[in-house]
Amino acid sequence: MKRLFNISIIGLAAALAAGCVVTSVYPFYTAKDVVFDGALIGVWAEAGSTNAASENWFFEKSGTNAYKLTVNEKDKHTAYDAHLFKLKGKLFLDAFPQERTGDFVPPHYLLKVTRVEPQFEYALMNYEWLGKLLDKDPKAVRHVVVPDASGDASKARIVLTADTAELQKFILKHENVEGVFDELKAMKKQ
Repeated sequence: MKRLFNISIIGLAAALAAGCVVTSVYPFYTAKDVVFDGALIGVWAEAGSTNAASENWFFEKSGTNAYKLTVNEKDKHTAYDAHLFKLKGKLFLDAFPQERTGDFVPPHYLLKVTRVEPQFEYALMNYEWLGKLLDKDPKAVRHVVVPDASGDASKARIVLTADTAELQKFILKHENVEGVFDELKAMKKQ
């Protein structure tokens, strides 16, 4: 998989669809880890974007400590249940697609959040880094490799199957390792 260097709003959706983003069957948080920051509520667009009106992220409060995140890309709108959470004082966001049809198993996505104000800054876990780690140490974290429909092994996708406790232990063990997260992306409130 090619490393994702610069993910814009459209790029994030494309990366999710292409399977180049680290996904998990289980959430990355527990109820005790969840935090709520009202500053996240609103419309956010990539810093410097000229398409902020049609390409943005919209965070709404959902329940007591959760968000509904809608990723808007021109004519496509994808909704997620999102939870901001802390592990050892570090902030993360778990996003889970609201659309659940048929036998599709919706994945959890992990974003490391470094700032909410004045910009929303986040980074995705580096898929290529994870693949290399699992090639060297397949027992680093429980996972499955999902083959591509074409049978092309180079297009197979890694899906984490570890439970939440194991995922959190894995994140905390590696979160300061160089290259574990992609470059920071910045979004400005509109």
